[in-house]
Amino acid sequence: MQKFQGNKVSIKNLDDEVDDEQLRSEFSAFGTITSAKVMREDKGTTRGFGFVCYSSPDEATKAVTEMNGKMIGSKPLYVALAQRKEQRLEAELVNWLLWL
Repeated sequence: MQKFQGNKVSIKNLDDEVDDEQLRSEFSAFGTITSAKVMREDKGTTRGFGFVCYSSPDEATKAVTEMNGKMIGSKPLYVALAQRKEQRLEAELVNWLLWL
C-alpha cells in the first residue's frame, strides 16, 4: 500500500464474500487503482473492512462520493478518505475534550 497522500479510501461494512478482486472491480470505475485489499484475520476470515488506493486524490474523492452507502452484497458500504491512525486519535481526543 502507498503511504497516505489523500488517495487512499477506507471501506467499512464489507460483506463476508467480498475479496480483493471484487473490491478492485467495484471501485475501478473511478480511476486507476494502485492497490485494493480486504483486511483478514490470520485464519483468512474477513474483518469487514478494506482499503483502495488510487493514483490521485481526485479519483479517491470521486469514489467516496459515488460509493458511500452503495449496497454491495447484503450490506451498505461506509466509504471515506482514509486517515492516518494519528489523525484519527487526535480527532477523537478533540471530540472527547469538547464533551468535558
